[in-house]
Amino acid sequence: MTYTDPQTPPPERPVERHVEVRESGSNNAGWLIAGMIAIVAVVAVGFLMMRPSGTDPNQLQQAQEQGRQAGLVEGASSATQAAQAAAENAARDARATADQVRRDGQQAAQSAAQSAQDAADRAAASRNDQAASPDNPPAQPQQ
Repeated sequence: MTYTDPQTPPPERPVERHVEVRESGSNNAGWLIAGMIAIVAVVAVGFLMMRPSGTDPNQLQQAQEQGRQAGLVEGASSATQAAQAAAENAARDARATADQVRRDGQQAAQSAAQSAQDAADRAAASRNDQAASPDNPPAQPQQ
């Protein structure tokens, strides 16, 4: 159940609007513009079709030759760039190999020097151990 206050006035009804649309006679301006555009397009296509072709066989041959020469120049340029890159890589590899050989040579020299020092130390120790003493007389050579 709903409560309605008797003192409240009833709500107003919305006002209905009536819009009148008038149709005027046919509008020829749009059709006129479309027709003019179509005529211009037909004239342009006709002009393009009727234009004499200016292609001379000698001109075509010259254009082909120029394209061929441009291709050769571009190919030579890319080959030169590739060769330059290969040379730079080879030089870098050669430097790295030379550095490695130098380090290996230094390490071998140090190892040889250490081995020589160890051998000299062993020889000196061996002579001292075999030196003549009253308990160990020198060996007599056999005749």
